[in-house]
Amino acid sequence: MAKTSSTGLIPRKNLYGLEHPSAQNFRVGNSATLVVGDVVRINTAGGVVRAAAGNPVLGVVTGLVDENDMNLFSLGYTNNTGATITPDDTVVTSATNTTRANYIKAKVQTDPAGIMLYYNDANGDLALANLGQLFDLLAASDQIDQATASDASGQFQLVEIDPDNDGDASKGLWRVAEPQLLSQIGNSATVIAA
Repeated sequence: MAKTSSTGLIPRKNLYGLEHPSAQNFRVGNSATLVVGDVVRINTAGGVVRAAAGNPVLGVVTGLVDENDMNLFSLGYTNNTGATITPDDTVVTSATNTTRANYIKAKVQTDPAGIMLYYNDANGDLALANLGQLFDLLAASDQIDQATASDASGQFQLVEIDPDNDGDASKGLWRVAEPQLLSQIGNSATVIAA
């Protein structure tokens, strides 16, 4: 499958040296546009949608399937979900995806413990002083917003700069810092939002 977007998060490695965690299936929200590599969350209707800047992170989309776990982008796939499918990695669900019999699901790699490191090319160069800082996504994008560097809060935490060792300081490895699936008991922040 070819990736059509230059943004998005790509699983690269993890902090424990283990295999990548499996993906969980979640029904996609109504009239939602998703691309493999999107950062997503669960909305108040129970559907998966793209996470905006500041939203808690459910995980990263690693695949898109129908109700029978059939890959939407496989050769000869017959689409009866009401969705618009754009090869090789994009889907726009129907306005009734959460209630119809034939529907779209996202395979989401969840990481409430924050051990996965995801590659992302941020929208600006990073400095050594940014290591360990927290960042949000750009609004309606799957690119880290370099200007949101914070010592206190953010959706993702920078763990490594220039992981390809090609001199590009905008590239980094990031871990989820604000998971929607809680890894602790009790939480003071809202984890489900419209």
